[in-house]
Amino acid sequence: MKRMSRPRNLRALWGFLGALLLISTAGAQQRDEYGEVNQTVARISYIAGDVSFLRGDDPDNWQPADRNVPMTLGDRVYTGGRSRIELQVHGGDVIRLGARTDLGALNLTEDTKQFSVHAGVSSFQVRHLSDYETFEVDTPNASVSFERPGDYRVDVDSNGNTRVAVRSGSATVAAGGGQVPVEAGEGIQVDGIDAPRYDIVRIAGPDGWDQWVEQRASRVARARSYQYLSADIVGGDDLDEYGRWQQIPQYGWAWSPSSVDADWVPYRAGHWIWQDPWGWSWVSAEPWGWAPYHYGRWIFASSRWCWVPIGPSVRTVAYSPALVAFVGGGPGFSLSISSGGGGFVGWFPLGPRDPFTPWWGSRTVRTTTVANVAFVNRTYVTVVNRNTFVSGGVVTGAVVRDRSVISQVASAPVLQGPMPVAPTAAALHVAVRTGAAAAQRPPAAIVDRAVVVRAAPPPAPPTFQAKLAVINQNQGAPVAPSVAARISVENRGRPQTVTAVRPAAAPESGRVTLSPRSAEAGAAGRRPEPVTAFRGRPMATAQQPVSAAPVAGPSAPSGPPGREAAPRQRIAPVEPAPQAPQAQPERGRERQVVSTPVPAPERANPPGQRGRQPSEDWRLRAQPTQPPEPGLERRRETGPPPQAQPQPPGVERRREPPTPAPEAIPEGGPQRRREAGPPPQQPPAQQQQPPAQAPGVERRRERPTPVPEPPREAGPERGRQAGPPPQQQQQQPPPPQQPAPERRREGPPPQQPPPPPPQGENRPQVERGRPTPKPEEQKKGKEEQKKEEKEKKPTPTS
Repeated sequence: MKRMSRPRNLRALWGFLGALLLISTAGAQQRDEYGEVNQTVARISYIAGDVSFLRGDDPDNWQPADRNVPMTLGDRVYTGGRSRIELQVHGGDVIRLGARTDLGALNLTEDTKQFSVHAGVSSFQVRHLSDYETFEVDTPNASVSFERPGDYRVDVDSNGNTRVAVRSGSATVAAGGGQVPVEAGEGIQVDGIDAPRYDIVRIAGPDGWDQWVEQRASRVARARSYQYLSADIVGGDDLDEYGRWQQIPQYGWAWSPSSVDADWVPYRAGHWIWQDPWGWSWVSAEPWGWAPYHYGRWIFASSRWCWVPIGPSVRTVAYSPALVAFVGGGPGFSLSISSGGGGFVGWFPLGPRDPFTPWWGSRTVRTTTVANVAFVNRTYVTVVNRNTFVSGGVVTGAVVRDRSVISQVASAPVLQGPMPVAPTAAALHVAVRTGAAAAQRPPAAIVDRAVVVRAAPPPAPPTFQAKLAVINQNQGAPVAPSVAARISVENRGRPQTVTAVRPAAAPESGRVTLSPRSAEAGAAGRRPEPVTAFRGRPMATAQQPVSAAPVAGPSAPSGPPGREAAPRQRIAPVEPAPQAPQAQPERGRERQVVSTPVPAPERANPPGQRGRQPSEDWRLRAQPTQPPEPGLERRRETGPPPQAQPQPPGVERRREPPTPAPEAIPEGGPQRRREAGPPPQQPPAQQQQPPAQAPGVERRRERPTPVPEPPREAGPERGRQAGPPPQQQQQQPPPPQQPAPERRREGPPPQQPPPPPPQGENRPQVERGRPTPKPEEQKKGKEEQKKEEKEKKPTPTS
């Protein structure tokens, strides 16, 4: 029983590991199937004063900024005098800008954040930064790459000079063909554009700006809502102030807003904007209206609307422009593309178990309808005129109240995929507030400045008019990043960004013009080195400062992934079935964009309710190697089966020696008999162990399970090698009826072979210490043994 339990355990272990591999492969196939968008956004979470916003696809129109506006690739913001703004990047990083600061998004994906700062003061709080993510800030005379999570401050004066303060973390500053590291508690001052010089200084104490930054950061750190939310969801700090949490049966913890009207419905206070590569995106007018509209689902319970979030156990979540189902009816509405015209457009919030097919993604280009699905919130449809929808009009004052129209739209088929409605130029306006002041343009001297880049940024998005034909051709589908990059290069004649850039690397390889201002900087070991590529990103050069295609990060290497070992993924959670507190979402039949909540960690599942499985197993692979550790130890002792996964190098070397013939293994004996000697029925063959091997044999006998190591007849020097040479493998005990090799070293004179010992575990240990006889004596002993066996053989009776 003990012998057979080990193979069963091994088979179970390898089956478990194989299942994990299949699950991860299935997750990767699903991500490829739906063409996830790697591009991401930064939310405008706080505004004080006058802040202007410039869209990358509308580069000639500065407009007033507003709260909850998503900022993405090619967009810029500018703060006026006595103004401040806070941007929360999807995933948890935060950017804060002071007065008269110009910030642009040169590249903004899940694993690459690259911003330009033309002037002003800015602070960057980097919460997570794996080995495959990059965070770069480019100024008129330097490029700053953040090496680790931490708090950083970047100041740019009116002449374009840069000062970087590293309060925690570490950074590398590149300029003039050279790069210099800066550690925590240090600062660097870079002066000059063409021939920059630098000084390494100690950072000063916090000033008024640093105190305000610390105040905002502590607000997020104190947010109680994050005990119910995934840490990657931004905007959780607003939920504490504008609502309350409660437990909903079968759904766990849910949040409901306070101070709303009795007839209030989600996705009604705000407006729709068009933003590629997602298309129609919801901008809420409510101060808390970010997390509940871009993550999670809504339910109507206990006579109030409750938001069911993505729980804290989910490590990585995906941004969604909105989580609604679109319906349409009335004259002019059909599945054919149409700009403007009559008709109506309606939508309702999705419930936790409602199926959902996104209208964005590289492969989502066909519109279909959903049949035989009972959407839980379908009776709460919001209907507006088509003109209001496509022009980005505020929904609150334009909701249709006619019951016949609402009934007609609500009974129309639910759409899956792109909305067959083309946007207009008015859908590019981001501000919801009607009383916003006119947008203030930054001075031309700031706008026209070129910034120094270390990594080559992707092309700026094409203008809205340039891509409108593609939107119509694809029947309302948004423009994918790869298509947008191609259109941008074709229209501009070459790859260009929203602002002029120049490479930090020198035109000539190894030429460095960056130099220390003082002898102390050079003497401190801070001599600049030539600029190198950072974490696999293509480096900007004089010949190609801008990439011709969207820049994506390097692929993650193989091996057990973890939070700091793998980049943030872009797959969204799969919608689970109803769950109990601290349950995990179960995988649905169709691909979903969000998962329902995971309750507070301190709550346990009530009796009788089943827990949820992880919504996406690939996301929870951070600690998959923890449970199999005991099995891994067993593999080291017994050896993996032939169909096993590749083992570490040491295990591979131990598997090289061939397995002895089956007849050399005694019946009922442990596996180490293969190394110790032949079966007990051949006493002479068992005595082939040299005296030098007796201690080694004793050690192997003390272990409960065998170690797949080669025999050590060759002596202690070779016995310490990881794998024996080919000639040493031939020194294993020969099969029965075969003499020992002639080259074995001679041992002491042979002794009279004892009677056959008992089989199994009770075999005496003294047999292992007998010397090895000479070949001619061994042959003689075999002949005598055969003669004795023949004499003892009973005579057959009739």
